[in-house]
Amino acid sequence: MKYQLNESHYEPHVRMRKWLFRLAFWALAVVLLVALVRKSDWSLTWTRLLNIPLDVIFFCIWGWLCSFAFRALRFQSEWKAYGHIGMMEALNLTFLHNAAVVVVPFRVGELGYPVLIRKLLNVSWQQCLRSLLWLRFQDGVVLLAIAFLLLPFLQLESRLACVLIFILVVLFSKKWWLNLLRSRHFLIRHVRTFLHQRSDAWGWVWSFSNWACKLTVVAVMLQYLTGLTHTQSLRGALTGELSALLPLTGPAGLGTYEAGVWSGLGLTWIEMKNLMSSVLLTHLFFLSISLSGAVLALIWSAIKLKKLNS
Repeated sequence: MKYQLNESHYEPHVRMRKWLFRLAFWALAVVLLVALVRKSDWSLTWTRLLNIPLDVIFFCIWGWLCSFAFRALRFQSEWKAYGHIGMMEALNLTFLHNAAVVVVPFRVGELGYPVLIRKLLNVSWQQCLRSLLWLRFQDGVVLLAIAFLLLPFLQLESRLACVLIFILVVLFSKKWWLNLLRSRHFLIRHVRTFLHQRSDAWGWVWSFSNWACKLTVVAVMLQYLTGLTHTQSLRGALTGELSALLPLTGPAGLGTYEAGVWSGLGLTWIEMKNLMSSVLLTHLFFLSISLSGAVLALIWSAIKLKKLNS
């Protein structure tokens, strides 16, 4: 079963130009990464890594895998009206889509989502793309809400009050904005198309659970490798994930993710330069888990296909 998008139908010069753009951006990302980590204290990073208790490492691995499970549950919820997607199939889709996103720059890997969905369900490209837009919108709202709660520009009490007020306003005005979205107005029709979604309120629960798992385990690993406080580490993990929402990121987020974490830790370059290797090692640790899951997903797909053909 082939999951990649085939570029053979493009003209040779178009394929060449696409690869030149990719290689150029990969090169820029590598230059940024080298500039950030070249003065890091790797000996301190390795010493701290070796001192991390095994139960903490297993907790981080388990928490990261749980985030994929929550995303798989959200995929099931999103497409439940169009057919049954088993948990293993949903996990398979989640790992492969994530691998496509992190490996291919310019967010081109997002196009793997409709390809994977159409392998499982008889749905149109338009339905898949609308679903992808909705899921990314949902992720952005949840992540920005968490950022509003964690980043220190207001007192915690004020932030909590604002979030509660927002939730109450949405709940009590639900009938009004649903009627608004059913309007025939030109602008509302386009907004309705963008916000089209199939999942119920559980989709928001799965999205929040996914981000909560990811941010928690990244913060724990950062705390052990940098020696910073848990609050600082949590903010660094948050801004690192926020950097992934940018349309331009390095391959696997290398370089841009590290810069994002630095912005959240709130340290000067003098304080940060020795710790940048710890941020890179944290990134590589969780990236290796994600890509290992994608490899296992490909193996599982190959075995399943072989059984079907036998």
